[in-house]
Amino acid sequence: MGNRLKYHRVNNAKTQAEAAKAADVTQPTYQRWETDRVEVPKAALAKLAKYFKATPAELLGTHPPLRAASYDDSAPLDLQYYGEIAVHFMSGSEPLVLSISEAARISAYSQLHENRRFITFKDLGNRSVAIRREAISEFYFSSEAYDWYGPEEEHDNYKLGTPIQMPDTRDWDVIEAIYDEEIGAGDFTSDYPKEQVERVSKAIMITEGQWNKLVTDGHVKLEELETEKAARAADTAEILALAHTVTIQFSNGKRREIGYVDCNLFECWEQLEDEHHPYGDPEPGLIRLPYEGYHQTVFLNPEALDYVSFPTHKVEGGRIESYDDGLTDEGEIEAARDDAKAIKQPKAKKKPPTEKSGTK
Repeated sequence: MGNRLKYHRVNNAKTQAEAAKAADVTQPTYQRWETDRVEVPKAALAKLAKYFKATPAELLGTHPPLRAASYDDSAPLDLQYYGEIAVHFMSGSEPLVLSISEAARISAYSQLHENRRFITFKDLGNRSVAIRREAISEFYFSSEAYDWYGPEEEHDNYKLGTPIQMPDTRDWDVIEAIYDEEIGAGDFTSDYPKEQVERVSKAIMITEGQWNKLVTDGHVKLEELETEKAARAADTAEILALAHTVTIQFSNGKRREIGYVDCNLFECWEQLEDEHHPYGDPEPGLIRLPYEGYHQTVFLNPEALDYVSFPTHKVEGGRIESYDDGLTDEGEIEAARDDAKAIKQPKAKKKPPTEKSGTK
């Protein structure tokens, strides 16, 4: 899995050379720590924790998983569960329903009062969503105090877009690894701590052993077992899709799902954030999504969209890589070249055996 030194260094806008100086070591030594080639000494870890304003566990990525909190004002705003939003579109396309945090509520509410091209925010189920402002007909906020979202009479017609609240991007890295193994792309879960893989797996699927126990304990009738299994398998498949699928809903009612994405999604997400395309500026160009880089790229007309939804953990991973590129100095580049042959290369993924994108 690797430590989180790079994540915290980039979030603090520090170069490897600056981090190395804070730890009283050379830049190549720090680089070996960050790439997990050498264990970080406790004394150096304490210095880096102070420098990055984090705990040693946070730097190593061993701190407990982040969870959404209910009625807990002490929790960070991005982890306080607010409730749901239900967005209806001028086109009459399928509404979008998402579970959001207090931070997302505040951000979306503010953006709706401004003259923006896209309303952008992140939900609690690994979705980073950009909704075209002029495509919206109704935008409902419903706190957790209510048992429904949107108009009460329409509640039963909604489908929740994120069926699980799991705000920790580390867990979604594991879910993506589980998906990669499901499609036969290789062994990826071994890159993560066994206990984390087991915990995440239990949250998204039921094993044969667990099914047998449910039947034995009388929680599931034997004659209903196959039906229950099929329903849970569909739920699991939906959760797995949230880890790797980009969803595009057009204003003509069509929806496209791109299920294999091999590019920096942060660069595409940036094109949709309104600070880059104020409404008063000249019309922006088409939105570029190079989902297989040179091999397959799509350009989207922003005026044809209801919304675009990305896996948050991929957007965040791309953000760290993009920002780190801006922090890297020439000395670090040379050191990286010198060590390149010794660094363990990431496992290559096989493409899914089925068609990667399609229109519903």
